[in-house]
Amino acid sequence: MRYSENMPIRTKEYSLFTPGKLVASRADIYSSTPIDGDEASNRIDGGTVGLIISGPQPGFEDHFQVQFLHNILWWVRHNEIEPI
Repeated sequence: MRYSENMPIRTKEYSLFTPGKLVASRADIYSSTPIDGDEASNRIDGGTVGLIISGPQPGFEDHFQVQFLHNILWWVRHNEIEPI
C-alpha cells in the first residue's frame, strides 16, 4: 500500500458520548417519575438539547447522565440521544 502525503498517519479515537459533549434527544423520552417534582411533566421533548454530565456508572451501565435545557438532569440510554 502506498501512502499519500495527504493521508493522515496519526489518528486519535474519541467518543461522541463523553462528558462535555452536546447531544439532543432523538424522540420524546418518557419517565415513570415527574421531572423535578412537576406532577404534570414526565417527558423530554424530542430534539431537546443537553450536555453529557457523566458516562455509565455502577447500576446504570447502559446509561448516560444528561443535563437537558431548563436544568433537567436525567439518565438516558445511548439510543435515546444523538450527538449534535
